[in-house]
Amino acid sequence: MAAGSSALVLLALLISGYLFNLIFYPFRYFSSKAEGQKLFFMAAGAGLVLGAFVFGVTGILRSAPYLQGGFILAIGRAIDIAIPVPYACRLLLTIVVAVGGALALNFILWLRYGRTGRPTAKRVYNKLTDNFGNALCQLLRKAADNQKLVLITLKSRKIYCGRILEVPPNIENSDACVEILPSFSAYRDKDTLRMGGGRTDYPVISLWEAKQYIYSRKGILDFFDKGVAANGFGYAERIAVEREKLANDIAEAQAVIDKFGDFDPDGISDWIKVIAIKEIESASFYDPDAYKAWFSSPKDNTSESDLAI
Repeated sequence: MAAGSSALVLLALLISGYLFNLIFYPFRYFSSKAEGQKLFFMAAGAGLVLGAFVFGVTGILRSAPYLQGGFILAIGRAIDIAIPVPYACRLLLTIVVAVGGALALNFILWLRYGRTGRPTAKRVYNKLTDNFGNALCQLLRKAADNQKLVLITLKSRKIYCGRILEVPPNIENSDACVEILPSFSAYRDKDTLRMGGGRTDYPVISLWEAKQYIYSRKGILDFFDKGVAANGFGYAERIAVEREKLANDIAEAQAVIDKFGDFDPDGISDWIKVIAIKEIESASFYDPDAYKAWFSSPKDNTSESDLAI
């Protein structure tokens, strides 16, 4: 085999591996974290495995007595003659297997994770991030899943506190960004690094939280109204109390929404901040009550009785 032909064979295997890694969700996740030679060898390794599989299977089938002189072998020989590259038919079949195999494996993942809720790819990325992501990536992932407030400090000493909406799978890359719906922003003092003045509140997050709460709780309320009652269980005293509490919480959330009047809910996306990961100095979960109890200044904790004394 000439050097040029050998290069074409290797190129076909490399393309097969690249396509498989690009389409199959778990491999796409790890490929997005790789750079340079590592990314090349990942594609080459996948291509060699796929090529070995295709060459092995076709070699067995080619020697099968019931296929001799058949239509399938005739097509294979025609492709080999038409394309002046060694093993042209097998190389084309390797590319087809790479694409089809990746799609088939994604379908299996869809059956496992993606029938309802978020897209399959995001579910797979989230699980892999929980197991293989760095500390910052895992913290942001947990914050997005559990909708916890996160306090992010940038290298410029700017502070954003809010809800994480989107965490990319390639968060460890230098150009990765994270989306946050801020509750407030501020600056750290250049000397003490304490949270200083210039705080800006973003009340629109209250609207978003209320809408998310109602969306998640109405299903439970429907269960009380339709599921329990329709099955003849009636309302036991404890169930009735829980239902009333849930209904009151939904009413309070609706009252928050009503305060915004005709504000377009779609406008919430205009308040989203996109922050480059490389600009983040530190990040932590944020509990406003805990912050006031543990980190506020003594002056802030002074009670009226203390002032009277």
